[in-house]
Amino acid sequence: MNVELRPTSVAEAPAIKALLEEHALASFGEPELSEEEVRSWFGQKNLEFRVVERDGELVGYLDIQLQESGRFPADVRALDAEAAVLLLAEAEQIGRERGADVVRSFVQGDDPVLRPVLEDARWQPIRYSFQMQIDLDGELPAPEWPDGLSPRNLRPGEEERVYEAHMDAFADHWEHHRYTFEDWRDFNVGRHSFEPSLWWLVDEGDELAAISLNAWHFSGDPQFGWVHVLGVRPQWRKRGVGTALLHHSFRDFRERGATRVGLGVDGENTTGAVRLYERVGMHVVRRNDTYEKKL
Repeated sequence: MNVELRPTSVAEAPAIKALLEEHALASFGEPELSEEEVRSWFGQKNLEFRVVERDGELVGYLDIQLQESGRFPADVRALDAEAAVLLLAEAEQIGRERGADVVRSFVQGDDPVLRPVLEDARWQPIRYSFQMQIDLDGELPAPEWPDGLSPRNLRPGEEERVYEAHMDAFADHWEHHRYTFEDWRDFNVGRHSFEPSLWWLVDEGDELAAISLNAWHFSGDPQFGWVHVLGVRPQWRKRGVGTALLHHSFRDFRERGATRVGLGVDGENTTGAVRLYERVGMHVVRRNDTYEKKL
């Protein structure tokens, strides 16, 4: 068999999407990414891409992000151990060449391939996260807003205010890294999935208190809503703002035809996010584990 590790480009997006779908079905039982989403990755900054091809078919995918923090995240999706070994070794090599301190990779759901390969290569588990969902077929409580607060959509020209609120709300999260407004804007406002009518902002006076930056799921499923960022700034916590934003988002998505809503959350979050999501009726559908290799 002819096995080749090589760079790739957006021209191979259909084949990459097919590979990622096969991986997703094996790891957590449903498709996760549209071709449009895959294509969008090639427009992001500081990403390098590799694939493993065997006899004309893609069997492995890697993208690795070159970050100023020295911690390079490597997304590896492989259909067999041989491809996973090649891609992890390539991620380590890129990290060494580009000055990384550590490289990180992620085991998604019940991935049948990657975990044993990571452990055999002496990568260490360091963190875990959850994907959580709520089905919208039951009763959805009306949001109860603290006095004087209510949600509204994004207004043109206030993206930098939202950026500052986002950075402030996540400043105490694990290894938070304040990236530039330009990078934030490219990743959030510049994405193909950006829809300002799905962004919900809460003001108190002249201050932006909380944000819920919603979108449709990366799979392109028009019945699957996604809470991409939910953030409450520290001085407005413990007042029910996050709960009200979630209840509002659920109802908004259902009015638009969604049957479920999901989000991702750090499993070791110190602000009580997992408990908040459980209280509003969400449940864990998948655990993802982060592994690290120090270089």
